Amino acid sequence: MTSRKIVPYRVLFPAAFLCALFTIALWPLSAWTDGFGPAFEPAIVWHVHELIFGFVGAAIGGYLLTALPSWTGRPPVQGGVLITLLALWALARVAMALADFVPSGLLVVFNTGYFLLLAVVIGTQLLLAGIYQKLGFVCAIVGLGIGEFLFLTATLMGSPSRSLEMVDVFLLGLALLMINIGLRAIPAFTGNWLTLHDRVGPLVPSTQSLVVPQVLLGLAIAARLIGASDLAYFAMICAALAVLWLMLKWRTLAIIGNPLLVALHLAFFWVPFGLIAMGFSGFAPSFYPRADALHAITIGGMAGMIMAIAGRAAAHTAEGGLRANWGFTIGVWAIWIATCIRIAAPVFPDLPLVLCVAVLWCLGWTAFLIGFMPALRGTPRRPVLSGRRHQTKVSAAYIERTEG
Repeated sequence: MTSRKIVPYRVLFPAAFLCALFTIALWPLSAWTDGFGPAFEPAIVWHVHELIFGFVGAAIGGYLLTALPSWTGRPPVQGGVLITLLALWALARVAMALADFVPSGLLVVFNTGYFLLLAVVIGTQLLLAGIYQKLGFVCAIVGLGIGEFLFLTATLMGSPSRSLEMVDVFLLGLALLMINIGLRAIPAFTGNWLTLHDRVGPLVPSTQSLVVPQVLLGLAIAARLIGASDLAYFAMICAALAVLWLMLKWRTLAIIGNPLLVALHLAFFWVPFGLIAMGFSGFAPSFYPRADALHAITIGGMAGMIMAIAGRAAAHTAEGGLRANWGFTIGVWAIWIATCIRIAAPVFPDLPLVLCVAVLWCLGWTAFLIGFMPALRGTPRRPVLSGRRHQTKVSAAYIERTEG
């Protein structure tokens, strides 16, 4: 692949997909087969770390760097900077899996170095272009880097339980990021498609209505940090209800014939559902375990949204439109079904449902990876990952052929 063909979505998206696949294959799936597992101990901390900071970290980098040219009007990040980002990320994954043979300092440097460089690259381009309203994404990346440092160092200093206590805050932060993106992009994509098919589009939410769930989630994060757990749980539930109220206006049933849109709607549903589950499990942990409630956001929300958004890069057809391929469809449904099974696991403790979830996860990501291969060949085409860009930058003739 020549340097001109090495663009962010061709590098960081596949890295994220492979991390998703191998993280579950190494643990917990390998634990049931007595196979090779990660050297980092305890394994549950490695599992959580790799899914949040490895898998999601690469996906966020791929998304933001792919969207960056449409914000700044500058060429996409390529060459040495992109290769260095990938190298830092990859070294962190190898170092975490072989932790017994790697100094603790290098573990921290490789992991935090990726987020630091990513924040510098995006922040510099935004500042040079005068796009100050997008600097919140830079703050999110810096927050992930700081969180990664605190999470990893706590375990390395002998307090893995403290690391696991931080997971709620990380997931709330990622939920806030998904809500910020999803509440804007999904109605925009939906409205474009419905309008082209002579149907009434969803009601575009006002800026004020979008702020409500974000403020409530911000309150939940702050309350969790200061130890006001009941306030945090209540704020989570209120934020979820505000999101569901906005989703009622999305006209989801009208887009059943479009797999690309269905994937977005199905994945985003798990975000408010997961927030409600986390909130109620916090109030009544004996009724439903909090650790199980978290999987609605991690499997359904995070993995599902990453598939639904990143998969658009491989959906271009020879005619110039977008169409979901078989790998995309199988992957999306495998993850959605896996989420349902994982949520049901505590209700049926005698069944090997967690094993079923791990197998489905691996099968889903394998199919999705195969389906993503067309995006890695030929001349790079900038994926349409922004609903607004899709609406304002693509000609009517092109849209007429899009997402059929």
